[in-house]
Amino acid sequence: MEKLGVIGGLGPAATARLMERVVFFTDVARDQDHLDVTVLNRPWIPDRTSYLMRKRGAVSFVDPMRDAALELEACGCTVLCTPCNTAHARLDDIAAPLETARFVHMPRETARLVAELGAKRVAVLGTDGTRAAGVYDEAFAAVGMSAVYPDEERQREVMSTIYDEVKAGRCDGPGHVEALCAAMAWDGCDGIVLGCTELSAVGCAPIVAGAAVVDALDVLAWRCVRECGAPARDLRARFADAACVRQSASDAVG
Repeated sequence: MEKLGVIGGLGPAATARLMERVVFFTDVARDQDHLDVTVLNRPWIPDRTSYLMRKRGAVSFVDPMRDAALELEACGCTVLCTPCNTAHARLDDIAAPLETARFVHMPRETARLVAELGAKRVAVLGTDGTRAAGVYDEAFAAVGMSAVYPDEERQREVMSTIYDEVKAGRCDGPGHVEALCAAMAWDGCDGIVLGCTELSAVGCAPIVAGAAVVDALDVLAWRCVRECGAPARDLRARFADAACVRQSASDAVG
């Protein structure tokens, strides 16, 4: 199996959640068969959204993440990832100097899974930076789909959940995230992406109001396990009762 390297601390709770999910998706029966993983927990890496939104005094996150990627490569890691959707706006720049290691691209892998599930109208809940940089627009365009986003009021709720609750250590559970997902489902979305790993750290049911809620961090963990060559539990099984999956199966039979 290949060695996994994680540029973590973006944020710390999301990094801990990623490791938990990597262990969960690795389908083995003893400690010795799990992945060899090196995690660099770098919470001091500058805020990604602030930089992408060109806020006053914001500092680039690219150089420290590039340095971390090279450090992981030097440690023998050949599969890399970072549990931050927003950072993927500059992932090509971060990965540019690598010679042997490669990144698992969380938004692209998430878009592929959503397309495979058969969703037709997909909402993305993420940071202002992820949205402004078009991270998921690019990912969904590659699979022939387009993303939809919350209106201004709901987007403020998303950002408040991310920054005022999770990053501030004041989260009271998944209720707020599930309410946001339900609102998007009632607006006609049959697929919803948790496109910020702080939302992933809170957690959410895989199906809300009939819509498949795809956690990008789960997709990242699952794909990393598979990319490293370890046996993996099937993430797709979680969505068997989602409306889009049932409709896709019905269309296939018809």
